[in-house]
Amino acid sequence: MGRREFSEEFKREAVALVLEQGYTVTKAAKALGIGETALRRWIGNRRPVAGAPVSAAEGGSAEQLRIRALEKRVAELERERDIPKKIHGLLCQGTGPRFEVIRQAEKAYPTATLCRVVGVARSSYYAWKARQGKARPVRMGLMREVQAIHAQMRQSYGSRRISQEMKRRGHAVGRERARRLMREGGVQARVRRTHRYVKRTQASAIAQNRLDRAFTVTVPNRFWAGDVTYIWTQQGWMYLAVVIDLYSRRVVGWATSGSCDTFLVIGALQVALQTRRTEPGLMFHSDQGSNYASLTFQQFLKEHEIVQSMSRRGNCWDNAVVERFFCTLKGECIGEHAYRDHAEARADVLTYILMYYNQERLHSAARHMPPAEFEDLKVETA
Repeated sequence: MGRREFSEEFKREAVALVLEQGYTVTKAAKALGIGETALRRWIGNRRPVAGAPVSAAEGGSAEQLRIRALEKRVAELERERDIPKKIHGLLCQGTGPRFEVIRQAEKAYPTATLCRVVGVARSSYYAWKARQGKARPVRMGLMREVQAIHAQMRQSYGSRRISQEMKRRGHAVGRERARRLMREGGVQARVRRTHRYVKRTQASAIAQNRLDRAFTVTVPNRFWAGDVTYIWTQQGWMYLAVVIDLYSRRVVGWATSGSCDTFLVIGALQVALQTRRTEPGLMFHSDQGSNYASLTFQQFLKEHEIVQSMSRRGNCWDNAVVERFFCTLKGECIGEHAYRDHAEARADVLTYILMYYNQERLHSAARHMPPAEFEDLKVETA
């Protein structure tokens, strides 16, 4: 195959791709199927010398120059016509501000044309792009921190708690920014199963509803609430009784058993009494379960000078704090876990309560602090 010959018209079109339309030599040569060396030689031969006048003869007749200029302008207008379609698609994807749209679209269109269509100065766009390059390592670091929090907190935190935890770690991250970082890092709070409760209003014959949903408490060890839930294991049902201090929402008493009886709930209260400093007149609130209504349990309360309060029958909202805790426990800890026996279930549940829920998990009722930290703050400021 002999040496290829190219017309002057072809050479001018090739040079125009680089000098007038902004394509690189490599991209223009590949598009035209020619060698880069030849294209660079053509460009060198046609690049205007400073101060030298350009005559019509060098580029053809005046009519030919005018036609080529018109054709170039038509091509530019056609390209600009297609740009809004591309930008609309990026906006629908939630890409963000105009500068971000330009950065996404400049893979297909010249930057100068995009800036003109969008209506921003090229200098402003390049300045923004430079700032983004400097800020990217910081954003990546924050995103990794969010991912670490997500893993540490059992995949349970939404944007509100992620934001609070980031602030605790020294990062000025609001809820909206936390939501963006979660989205960029592929982080999503685990969805909890919901349960529909039936509301009734029958009062207890054993004790009045003295608490009356006054869950906001200003002093510790004055108002406690308790309840029992069940956890399935391959050994059979394991029952968990807890006692929660309404001041800090800290679980202060716990007990597990294979039987849901009075001794189970007394065991939880005994742990709370052993670990806390109480005074006569402490109120304990529960539902109307038979274990809380038994004579043995009532006698235990009298011996320790504890005032009993009971929810209305079938009204879970009267004991909402404990119900909420059980919902959190089953959503963040138990889930679909298939425990082998009671020992395995007890170890996992108590680790969650004592090491995570009380010590690490942020609680909105405790000023977005873990319950134990909130109680320590009370002691320091007392």
